[in-house]
Amino acid sequence: MKLKHLVGVAAGLLLVGSGAALAQSESSTLTKVKKEGVMKVCYPQGSPQSYKDSKTGEWPGVFVDLANELGTWMKVKVQPVEVQWNTAVLALKRGDCDFFGSCFVYNAPRALEVNFIRPFRAKGLNAVIRKDNKKNLKTLADLNNENVKIAVGLGSREYETGKRLFPKAQFLALQIQSDVETLAPTRRGDADVTILPVININWWLAIPENAEWGKMAFPGQDFGNAPVGWAVRYGDQEWKDFLDMYS
Repeated sequence: MKLKHLVGVAAGLLLVGSGAALAQSESSTLTKVKKEGVMKVCYPQGSPQSYKDSKTGEWPGVFVDLANELGTWMKVKVQPVEVQWNTAVLALKRGDCDFFGSCFVYNAPRALEVNFIRPFRAKGLNAVIRKDNKKNLKTLADLNNENVKIAVGLGSREYETGKRLFPKAQFLALQIQSDVETLAPTRRGDADVTILPVININWWLAIPENAEWGKMAFPGQDFGNAPVGWAVRYGDQEWKDFLDMYS
């Protein structure tokens, strides 16, 4: 009888324990989103992943579509929160949004501050250069020169990777609303190249007026390949697990 009693008590504790483990925490972002019916998503402007239509105020983009689909499944409203690349981590940490929903590239400095969701994919970098290429830059090694000026967005993955791989170069780190704004110095001749993700360069060069003066600087020499995805604040494992399964 004692053995049966002990087995019964153990089974009861196991059920109680598993029920507690399965219960959602009241402090979790997942619980908050479900209760309020609103999911706030941080977006910086980065074509074609997420960008704001200046005429309508709407946010199109591949990663915006992914977040909207998630909102549809959850039956909650998605509320975009515009951020800049150099303040994106801060905005997420202080609670401006529930997660960073654009194409956030993993690197160690960012990962020390925010918790990355399982990556959707990986992407590499290249550069845009003027077609006249006055300095005759042919290889990536040519960028690591004190006479070369590289345009990047302040706080961007391109800035961090470029400084690490081409420490001798001069960098024009620009405060921008959209990543395509970093192309203006290269077009004017104030910079020799602009570093951008390959997917962004291909999208931009598909526009005829851009291809008239610019081109891919180093075809077949992509660099800095890294995983990309969303990010959340540390300390909310339930929300992270939920988004991990979606990704």
